[in-house]
Amino acid sequence: MTMNPKRQYFHDLALQWDSFLTVADAPARIRRYLERSARRGARRILDVGCGTGILLPYLLEMYPQAAPVVEFDFAEGMLAENARKFPDQRILRVCADAQDLPFVGLSFDLILCFSVLPHLGDTAPAVEKLYQALRPQGVLTVGHMSASKELNEFHRSLDAPVMRDKLLSAGELGEILRRLGAAVVCMEEETDWYFVRAEKGSA
Repeated sequence: MTMNPKRQYFHDLALQWDSFLTVADAPARIRRYLERSARRGARRILDVGCGTGILLPYLLEMYPQAAPVVEFDFAEGMLAENARKFPDQRILRVCADAQDLPFVGLSFDLILCFSVLPHLGDTAPAVEKLYQALRPQGVLTVGHMSASKELNEFHRSLDAPVMRDKLLSAGELGEILRRLGAAVVCMEEETDWYFVRAEKGSA
């Protein structure tokens, strides 16, 4: 069976992936993203497009009570490297497509999408599925270490299956979330920063 070209692309890059993180202040920006994403008392956390585990050291430190932290990616190679780096029993790893989430609705207190949203396919349906997977009073955040215009130009420059992957502006993403019924409490976008935070109301 032939693997989806985009899935194959990320699968093949897994062993090199961490070397691509060349932003000098990346740890500070990751911490900033997670601090802005904080959801007090979160126990069920979904890390969408987790890759090799860029968020994991910080998540395990910030949420020692989490059970589980679900590392979710559609590339087996990424999850294999993730497991090699972080053999922690609090982590559950799931290989699947975000367009077809294998979770029961209203499952998570906190859903994180860091440096992944453009790769999930059509934005509106992907975001709707993620929003549906939130528990009441859950939090969904999207973050990138660049603005949408910069990131889209970078993707277009690649001779790769991701060259047409597009990140909507923070305002456009906020409107999609509002139409789903979310309270969009933050939309930020600047040259080296992109952040959207949405919260789900009580049932």
